[in-house]
Order: sequence, then structure tokens, then C-alpha cells
Amino acid sequence: MRKRSLSLAGLPIVLLLPACAVEDTDHIIENAVAAQENLESYYAEVVSTYSFEQEENTINYQEWHVRPEKHRMEMDDGYIYVSNGEQSWSYNEEENTVSVFENLGEMTEDLPDESDMMREMLTEMMNSNKVKAEGKETVANRPTIHLSLSPKGNEAAEKMNGHYEIWIDEETYMPLKMVWEDENFHSETVYEHIEFNIDLEEDLFTFEIPEGAEIESVDHTPESLTLEELQNETEAEIPELTEIPEGYEFQDAMHFKDFGESMIEYMNDSGEYLILSVSEEKRGIEEEKEDELLEIGRYVGTYSDVYDMQFLSWDTGRFHLELITSSEELSKEDLVGIAEKIE
Repeated sequence: MRKRSLSLAGLPIVLLLPACAVEDTDHIIENAVAAQENLESYYAEVVSTYSFEQEENTINYQEWHVRPEKHRMEMDDGYIYVSNGEQSWSYNEEENTVSVFENLGEMTEDLPDESDMMREMLTEMMNSNKVKAEGKETVANRPTIHLSLSPKGNEAAEKMNGHYEIWIDEETYMPLKMVWEDENFHSETVYEHIEFNIDLEEDLFTFEIPEGAEIESVDHTPESLTLEELQNETEAEIPELTEIPEGYEFQDAMHFKDFGESMIEYMNDSGEYLILSVSEEKRGIEEEKEDELLEIGRYVGTYSDVYDMQFLSWDTGRFHLELITSSEELSKEDLVGIAEKIE
């Protein structure tokens, strides 16, 4: 098992002073990425509480994790989730039902590297918030750095987006306590006990289905289809791109029958993709904090740019459509132009 000690000498001294603004966040990001790369496994006991208006709910759970994709979670209400990277099980004790998810590896093989995803997430978080070091505190019997984050902008922005506080483990940079609150909502997750880089039994990441349990098997990798085959698979005629960017060619199409969703993928010689996702479930406008509202022909949709990927989503009344691309060459305006000509 790989283990390396990390020095905090590179961390800006301002981070260790209470109630100081953190100006140089690059050190935090790079140290956090390096520390996570040395985190091979952990076992934790966690309490998560959230309240909305007058309602409050508390969940206690245990968590086991081995990099990169083995995970187990047991909640106090009898819910269990187990994954070994290729297959996962979701068990509801009260209903005695198990959902078995197959071929997870094929779904995750094209995802960005874990370190790259963490770097992107932290960069976005640090750049969009004012970060202040509140000092050092102990959480789960470990020294942590307490950071508070509030959205950059005026008081109205903070009121709309809420206020965050994070307690980061000094050695591993893993958040051991997180608090988010706004006017009507409060969420708090606390790791009350945690052990890092320990040997965990392989049996933890398999699940023996209880006798008599109702089993639902979900295969996430349907067969590859042509456009004609896709239309034959669905009851309604699936919209298609009529304007395809130069250099892009049709790769394949898939239909997820259980979810009422279809995906059509195009790719260029550089491996950059353009995907049209078509869902038969109308969702309306699901605007996140970072999303931008815009017009797409006679419809209103949202645009966002996350992890070097662009997302353009809108409802037509019959379908929920989404364009997804990894291309840096295609602009937001290009995506809107493509969307407006979908038939």
C-alpha cells in the first residue's frame, strides 16, 4: 500500500491565522490534490443533519472506501449501498428490495481522472467565493483547518446562494465537517470518527442478497444503435441534429428503456464529442446557481460550463433535450445555433 507523508510547509501562512482572507488559493488546491492521491482508503462514522423551514432530519451512517471505486455505506435506517467498481447493489431493508447495477466500469472509463476532477471542483469553488481562514479546530480527533466561504459579490448574492463552512483535515485535506445554510435551509455533515489508509476486507465490497428479496437488475450499457434502429426502439419519433458541426461524425446511439432516455453521440478526429440527450420525462427548467438562462428559439433553457464540459438544456413540451460537449472549439452560441435546428 502506497503511503507518503505530506508537508504543510507550502501552505500560505495566512491560512493558519484566524479570521484572515485567503488570497493565494493555488497552494490549497495543489496540496489538496496531492494529499488525495496519497489517500488509499478510509473507514468513517458520519452524522448528517438537514433542516428546511420547521422540518429536521438526521441520518447516521458508516462508510468504507478504497481507491478508486470500491465503496460501502450502511445507514441507520437499513439502507445499504455497495460498489466494487464493476457492479453495485442498493438495498432497502424495510422493503426488502435490491437494485443491482451492472457494467459500472464501462460507464466510468471515459470520466476525467479523479485528481483532475478534484482540481476543477476546488478551482471553481475558490474562484467563485470569498475564502476566509477561521483557524484550527479538532474534528473526529484530528486537526482541521476551518474555512468559511461566501459568494463573491454583494449581500444579495450571499443571501441567494447561502454561506458555506468547511473543516479540512490537515493531513489528507478531506472535508471532515461541512455546513451550508441560507434563509430557509441548513445542512451539516460531520465525520465523528475516521481512520485513514487502513486495510479493509475485500468482502466489504460485495453484497449477499438476502433470501426472499425482490431483485431489480439495471444494465447501464445498452447496445449501440444506428439512428434508424433508435427510431424503431422508441414509441415517439426522437429529435435529431440537422446541423452537425464540421469535422464531427455520427458514432452511435443508445436507448435507456428503463429511464425513457436516448443519447446520440457525434465525435471529431480529436476525440471531442457532441451528445444529444433526449428524455421523455419533461423536467422544466432546472436552474442551478451557476446556470445561465437563455433563449433557444421559442424555448427558454439553461447553459453551464463544468469540468471543461458544456451543457445546454431545454424543454420542448414533448421532450427534455440536452446538448453536451467536451469541445473547446464549440462556443455557447454554436450550441444554441445547433439546438435551434434540431428536428
